[in-house]
Amino acid sequence: MRAGYIKLPVKPFIPNPLRCFKCQRFGRSQSTCRGTQTCARCAVAGHESAGRTSDEKCVICKGVHTSFSRSCPKWKLETEIATTKVKKGISFPEARRLVQAQSPTEGKSYASVIKTPLATSMTQTKRVILTTDTDSDRISDSPITERSAKKFKKKRIPKAQQSLVLKFSKQGSSL
Repeated sequence: MRAGYIKLPVKPFIPNPLRCFKCQRFGRSQSTCRGTQTCARCAVAGHESAGRTSDEKCVICKGVHTSFSRSCPKWKLETEIATTKVKKGISFPEARRLVQAQSPTEGKSYASVIKTPLATSMTQTKRVILTTDTDSDRISDSPITERSAKKFKKKRIPKAQQSLVLKFSKQGSSL
């Protein structure tokens, strides 16, 4: 980008995740929150975090850190969602789905997922064979395909009959 005669590098602005200062949850602000007042330091409902020095506990992930800590895994996830939103130019729900699809689910290891049997569907499909020759008829096991083929199928007239039809049509009579 140019500012006057100077070229300056420009980076997209990636905001910090939106966190409510009332209930300490992500994705909302204090003015629209309907939750209860929760301490950001000890995760106890009913008081503010001003002046507290008790044991630290996160409201969001139940970890041993404050709710406003940047070491919180949920804060890191929300930051990654915001980064994806800005860099790809997509909506917030789309960015959330994209990031959650890329991150592994909690409590499941790859080994435990592989050990579980796969669910198989009980549907069975019929085999449909279509030939491309114009002289042969279409072979199909499906009644739907047969009906739709009958609608659009032209009658094939041999060349000998075509010449007779043409001759009689010129004379004004029919076969």
